[in-house]
Amino acid sequence: MNDTGTLSRLADIEMPAAPDWQPFIIAAAAIVAITAILIAAWLVWRSRKHRTGNRQTATPLAMAQTRLEQTRMDWQAGKMDDREAAYRLATLLRLGLGLPQLTPECPSHLATDQTAWRDTLRLFEQLRYQQAPQVTLTLEVFQRTKNWLASAGRDI
Repeated sequence: MNDTGTLSRLADIEMPAAPDWQPFIIAAAAIVAITAILIAAWLVWRSRKHRTGNRQTATPLAMAQTRLEQTRMDWQAGKMDDREAAYRLATLLRLGLGLPQLTPECPSHLATDQTAWRDTLRLFEQLRYQQAPQVTLTLEVFQRTKNWLASAGRDI
């Protein structure tokens, strides 16, 4: 066979045109845009749900009142000692009243006498920080704490 004859027979065959990438580029851009829109919509939905969920959750005061009751029941059942209960009561009182720290000066929005407030804080300090405290926790302290949290709830 002659090489020139073979090549001459192939002379009428044309190479195909280069592929048109435009439809693929448009489709890819559309997929990316739709994905971005869906992600943005999901983030907005989650953000709103999170914000709404925070409004529906209990206030720090309500949570403090609930935990106060649980602490009282655990203390009465002997699941925690006076020291642990004093730690929890002081924390609940501080967080429930929205105070940065418990000070001997009674918060102005509480309808209580200063002596009861100071005595309770002194009792908490003795129970929490002394090696062998000479005082014990009583149900009266739990009731005082409950009353202070309740009076703060009426003022808020």
